[in-house]
Order: sequence, then C-alpha cells, then structure tokens
Amino acid sequence: MTKHQQSEADFNASLAERLRATPRATAPMHMNDLPSGPSKSLTDLLNDNQGRGDQPSRNELPSVSGHAESDGMATRHIPLHLIVDSPYQPRKKYDESELQLLGETLKGRGQDEPITVRLLDSGKFELIAGHRRVRAARLIGWSELDARVVRLSDREACLATLVHNESNVKLSDYERGLAYKTALSEGYASTQSEVATVFGCTQARVSQCLSLFDLPQPLLDLMAKYPELITYRKARVIKEVLGKHPAGEDTIIRAVEALIDKPTMDQSELRAVLLKPFEAKRVRMKMPLPRTISDKNGESAFRVQLKSRDIVIQVEDGVDVELALQSALTALRELAGTLELPKKVKAAKTGD
Repeated sequence: MTKHQQSEADFNASLAERLRATPRATAPMHMNDLPSGPSKSLTDLLNDNQGRGDQPSRNELPSVSGHAESDGMATRHIPLHLIVDSPYQPRKKYDESELQLLGETLKGRGQDEPITVRLLDSGKFELIAGHRRVRAARLIGWSELDARVVRLSDREACLATLVHNESNVKLSDYERGLAYKTALSEGYASTQSEVATVFGCTQARVSQCLSLFDLPQPLLDLMAKYPELITYRKARVIKEVLGKHPAGEDTIIRAVEALIDKPTMDQSELRAVLLKPFEAKRVRMKMPLPRTISDKNGESAFRVQLKSRDIVIQVEDGVDVELALQSALTALRELAGTLELPKKVKAAKTGD
C-alpha cells in the first residue's frame, strides 16, 4: 500500500514509531543515529503519555460528547469553532474546488475516519491530521467532527503534523521542502538521509525539494505566495541560467514571474523564456540608399545601388543602354588595371 493510499490507522502506527524514536526535548537538537526501535501503535503511545504528569488526564478534557472505539480510545465530537490549524502545517495553499468535492463526499458518505487533534492550554484543539476535512466540513455547514484527541508535546506535535501531511496529502515541492527543512532545523534529523528515514521517503526526493531553497530570496518569497509555481525540475533550469548569466539575476527573476500566468510551462519553454533577454540582438544592416548620377542638366541619368557585393545600375529612360554598358565596362577595366588581387589556387586534377 502506497503512502497516498494508507489509512489514517496505518499512518498512526508508523507515526508512533517515529515519535518514540525521536528524543523528547524542548530545544532543537540533533540525532547521532537514525530513528530506530520497535513499531508501537498510537494507542500505546497515548497510554504512555497519559501517565506523564506534565499532561492533563482524560477527565480534564473539555466536556464534549463522544463514544468508545474498539481500540479503547475515545472518539469525541469536537465543535468546529474549537478546532485551530497547526502552526507546523507545511501546506500553504488549499484548492477550493477540491475542498468542495471533499465536502460533497462527507455529505454523501459521512466521516470515514476521525481527525486527530491535541488539546491546548487555551481549551482549543490543534489539528494534527485533518486540515482539509475541517475546511470541507465548514464549507458544507457542519458544526462538529469526530476527532481523536491525543496528548503530544509541541515537539511531538510538530513532527506528527509534518510527517502526516507529507505522507498523505499531495504537497508541492516547495511545501515538502519546508517540511524537510523544519525537520533539520528542529533536530528531528541531522542529514538528508535521516530526513528520508523520518518521513519514509527517498533521499533523492529530500535533496530535490531542499534544492529549491538555494534559489535567490525573491524567488523564495514568490514561492511562499505561490507554492506550486516552481518545481524542483524548473528550479534546476533557473539555476542553470543563473550560472550562465550571474549578472542578470534581476532580469531572470522577473522572467520567472511569467510562470504565474503560465503554470503549465515545461522546462524547455521556461529555459527559452529565461534566456530570451540575453540573446544577442541581430543588427540589421540598413540598405544603402541609391546614388543618383545626373546628366549635365541635373536630371537623373543613372541610379546606382549596392546590394551586398553586387552593384546594380538602373538606366533611366532616354539613355542609350548599350553606350552606358560600354562606358561602365571601360571604367571597370581601368580600375581593374590598378588592382593586384591574391591569386586563386586551382584544384589539381587527379588521374584515374
């Protein structure tokens, strides 16, 4: 089963292993070893957390209706106005049409799986998993959702939110890169290989998405506004052009903005757009104006024009063309007699 097909229950089991493998700390830290340890269900993890004195007991949860699940955990009906987004959510943009479709699915089938939240000191519930479902439920006018209330520290909530969204929601390369970058800065991993282990993806994908953050700051600001604007493949093209024209960074950045209106532009089209301002402009040679040779009364007798290495003589009406030709040939013979051109080498004939 692929990540995009895995159920939330499967995700919870894999997430519990990641949480238990990640040292609990209040300050950023770096791991020396890759995450390891036996797989443990989220239910077991929550039972462990409930035994910690720094977390509220189940009886301290706000009074909300609920029912028992088969695994012993309570699924509670949480009013939507008490649910807040996670500050660790890497997704920056939600597709309105997709949310509307999800809302129609909720109306038609009901809520298949509970969302996952954690209780905050304020009495609100912070989302761990279910950001899209909450938005879709609000669109169709629901007032509450079934939710599994978990007890996680800020650090655990950060990792849980990052991993869940990277695994189950189609994010842009930039949004994935944000999740990987956060994992490194918060000490969940210290190398790209460890990041890949934490998120259950390939190191190549980690490297590709993180490469976006090598782009100039104005482009990072642009991606923060338009997360899907630049894929890692397009970023590769941008870096290539920046390498060829380092002094033209501002011009290249302005050219990248063309992607806003043409998001489906492929890499080859983008390369052409970025390179266009640097192409040498062809200098068109102006055709020399015709020269006029007048007769003794000042009337035009000949019009002479130079075209590349050809001399074109237009003979006006009333002029003897044959006489003009003989005069031109005589003048050219006289000129040729004063010239000394390099000898042309004739190709030697070879026998059979």
